[in-house]
Amino acid sequence: AGSSSPEIRKYRANFVGNYSFSEGRLKGANLGAAFRWQDKAAIGYYGLQQLPAVITELDPHRPIYDQARAYFDLSSSYSLRFANNQIRARVQLNVRNVFERGRLQAVAVNPDGQPYAYRIIDPRQFILTTTFDL
Repeated sequence: AGSSSPEIRKYRANFVGNYSFSEGRLKGANLGAAFRWQDKAAIGYYGLQQLPAVITELDPHRPIYDQARAYFDLSSSYSLRFANNQIRARVQLNVRNVFERGRLQAVAVNPDGQPYAYRIIDPRQFILTTTFDL
């Protein structure tokens, strides 16, 4: 009815970059980075009535927004062969949300602007994987 849906951000953008070394001392190495951005999101609406009145209707023209968010990811990997070039291996380290320390993020608010629902934002994650191909 003319209002924004909570948790749906109008705009978002993702950028990914990757560089593979094909010669020289770093041959087989790979570096990558990603940037993810999300626009602000409506997480509730102020009430039509002013406090301390009992709020019975929400004002669709006065949304309460969560701020825009940006996240950075990094990756590096190294590919190699061993056992007379019969086995290929790849070791990869991904760092997700490089600058995130972990927190609670409000996802819904009462008509007075006080949060009542949260989601847990995980802190920076390190993910190490190794794959083998015969």
